[in-house]
Amino acid sequence: MSRKLYIFAIGGTGTRVLKALTMLFASGVKTGNGFDTVIPIIIDPDTGNGDLNRTKDILRLYQEIRNQVELPDDFYAQEIRTINEITVNTPAVNPDYFQFKLKNTDTNTFNQYIGFDSLSEDISEIDDKNFVRLLYSAQNLRSNLDVGFKGNPNMGSIILNQFTNSEDFKKFGQTFGDDDAIFIVNSIFGGTGAAGFPLLLKNFRGNTNITNHIKIRVAPIGGITYLPYFSLTRNEEVNAETFEEKAKIAIDYYNRTIISLNQINTLYFIGNRGNTNQEEYAVGGQEQRNKAHFLEMAGALAILDFCKNINSVPQTTQIKEFGIEHDTQNISFTDLNIENAKQLSAPLTKFHLYTEYLNKGLSRSLNTARWTKSNIKLVRGNKQSLLDRNYFNSAEYNTQIKSFNNYFEEWIKEMKENKPVFSPFEEITADNALEIVKGQTPKGDKSFKALDIQNCLLTDNISIRNKEKKHTMLIKMFGRSTDRVLSKRNLLIR
Repeated sequence: MSRKLYIFAIGGTGTRVLKALTMLFASGVKTGNGFDTVIPIIIDPDTGNGDLNRTKDILRLYQEIRNQVELPDDFYAQEIRTINEITVNTPAVNPDYFQFKLKNTDTNTFNQYIGFDSLSEDISEIDDKNFVRLLYSAQNLRSNLDVGFKGNPNMGSIILNQFTNSEDFKKFGQTFGDDDAIFIVNSIFGGTGAAGFPLLLKNFRGNTNITNHIKIRVAPIGGITYLPYFSLTRNEEVNAETFEEKAKIAIDYYNRTIISLNQINTLYFIGNRGNTNQEEYAVGGQEQRNKAHFLEMAGALAILDFCKNINSVPQTTQIKEFGIEHDTQNISFTDLNIENAKQLSAPLTKFHLYTEYLNKGLSRSLNTARWTKSNIKLVRGNKQSLLDRNYFNSAEYNTQIKSFNNYFEEWIKEMKENKPVFSPFEEITADNALEIVKGQTPKGDKSFKALDIQNCLLTDNISIRNKEKKHTMLIKMFGRSTDRVLSKRNLLIR
């Protein structure tokens, strides 16, 4: 059974959760339950946002790499596509299609967008400026829309209303199938996310003008709403001191209009009250580039939980919260509940070892180990390695594989530097590589040599060889070799 999961990632938090989910997919995590295709849909008017553009680039690289792997079955196994790819049935990669576009937000202020200047100053008129001033402050009216709504959902709800009339939303309806599902990611303490979540649900459940509206109305819908989980270095237009109060007001509204009316099947809540981590203040734009946070990866786990339980979603709204096994500010795999530990330990450890090998071990092995040589005497051509110096010097390897791996390592590093700390890995060198898992010291040789041995054994394996799709051998080989090496030393939780 083929199914599609549409993930609506709203605002900065939604974008960062989508980044975390993509990293899990790269490391071999899959949605399961027949969801063979994931379709991310980013809703954010701040088109220059640093977090947004980083996530779009990660999604682009993921697709480019996966397109060069024949039948991926471990790393990069999960298919990710855009609405446009499905609509026009094209494999062309264009990261801009991951983002639904909003009109008239690039250059307008809010008062220009709503036509404030065309209203009358006469209070006797039906449409007058004084009524609008009751709803919006002077600062609201002057706000530029190209950097989002600056924590003001009362502005966001007006702008985002246009979204459901867009060509992008029409394509969503056109591609929606019988067994498809929807998941929404938002924060409740900002502007874009808090406004977008109820607006989307209202249209999914009640807009009869959408193509396939009957299928969409009865489809399983899940969502995760973020309570405050970070603060800011200073308070100006966006004031972190108002986050908690905004969250309380929004929860009350959600309870009355969403939860009590059973508009959503499963709603996850997550937050970190009393958090001490601070993000650099930025209204938006390229400067807004928050460090990756453990709770954003937990949000990705919520999406996986929703998919896992899709066949038993209740008719009444089910509320779920995320928690860890041990109350600690320094989290490793063993601090998670056993299900989450199993979900994360093997994929992340394998992929981290793979990226560390390419960074710290490849230079020793290149053109020395058999798996990196394509000119071995007395060996038939079809048994020579495809991963020689030419491959590792190729544009595809350097602009795709290395670039994505750098993003992955940046993601791991940022979670280690945030609060709570997520730090399941040790710093390693080529000589102690297998001491990679915190608290685990395997016996015997701890260098990358074990990986080289397994890679050499896998070189002749027909199932990992494909000359046309350049990354097939690298991705499939390391998916297998890292698994063998780490499993043999009992370094994975399964």
